Amino acid sequence: MTATHDPPTSLWPAFGLGLSVAAGNGLARFAYALVLPAMREDLRWTYAEAGWLGTANALGYVLGAISAYILLRRFRPSQLFILGLVLIVAPLVLTGLRADHLWLSLTRIASGVGTAWAFACGGALVAARYQDAPKLRGTATGMFFAGGGIGIAAAGLTIGPLLAMTGSSGWPLAWLTLGLLAALACIWPVREALKIGGRANEASSAALELRGLWPSLLSYFLVACGYIVYMTFIFAWVGAQKMSWQFGTLVWLTLGASAAFSPFAWRRALDTWPPALILSASGMAMLLGTLLPVISAHQVPVLLSAVFFGASIFIAPAAVSGVIRQSMPSNQWAQGMILYTVLFAIGQAIGPVLAGWVADQRTLDASMLLAVAQLGLAASLALWPPRKVRTPVA
Repeated sequence: MTATHDPPTSLWPAFGLGLSVAAGNGLARFAYALVLPAMREDLRWTYAEAGWLGTANALGYVLGAISAYILLRRFRPSQLFILGLVLIVAPLVLTGLRADHLWLSLTRIASGVGTAWAFACGGALVAARYQDAPKLRGTATGMFFAGGGIGIAAAGLTIGPLLAMTGSSGWPLAWLTLGLLAALACIWPVREALKIGGRANEASSAALELRGLWPSLLSYFLVACGYIVYMTFIFAWVGAQKMSWQFGTLVWLTLGASAAFSPFAWRRALDTWPPALILSASGMAMLLGTLLPVISAHQVPVLLSAVFFGASIFIAPAAVSGVIRQSMPSNQWAQGMILYTVLFAIGQAIGPVLAGWVADQRTLDASMLLAVAQLGLAASLALWPPRKVRTPVA
């Protein structure tokens, strides 16, 4: 994918494209944690059953990542990106129409497919857009992925108060609200993708060279296994501690705000550090954020937990984008991002059900400790001495 237009002089295009992450990850993916307690109460689910819907969404993410790898041989990244946005919005609106597990599973799978297409192809579009702007490239990549923080914050501002007014039976209205917010968020990304789409080359059909990339691939897989536990169950954990929904909403808003501002907090690292070191550091920050509530179930540690976790959650994919950019030719960036996304999606699929089973057998704290172990191993693997794969592409 080769940029043939004048290099951007601002971060606004990255911000606009990042609203796709707000829709897909912030609203379609992570906001389930806000709706989960109401659905679990109204539908009388166990934690494992509640975790299944998170896994269904992650399985859709797997299907989306695998299908995107194939479809990119026939479609431009910008085209698949826009199709992904459509597949994010429509299932969100439809999710609340029925309460049976099959319907809910199908809509969550569909939105997972759309999120994978938009997430991976959007990352490639940002890389192409800022290919000739090295001074902005690192921060722009971080800003794109950190767009999910806007979605997290928007969900916190709307879903918590909505369910507080309607009670647990109001979860269908919550899904409709998320769908409408996602539709609004997708307007700007579509416009940016159309600008880039006519100037971007199709992805290469050549096989990817993976020599030297396995430590970062495995690290990213374990990040997915660990981080999704926190994102799926933290709101339920706050409720289990008998903390108010207002405080739970504050935690969620803190998480979203920290994620939204993370590219500025990490700007120096994104611009100067080796991508593998950034991946490891973000994993350690998520580890700390996950561990704090287990150590002390008081409001201040929980809020600090949201700060650490939110400020690092979208830095990991930004680091992976850097690994891909340095290790592959530009016409394979989209395929490379898809490959990492496949492993990430598999980790996301495993995480919620495994953590839900542990919570049912023991406690939610035990699930959080499992996530801590996974994130610690991920941070260690990321520091494995890398082998030079290919001369970096500017």
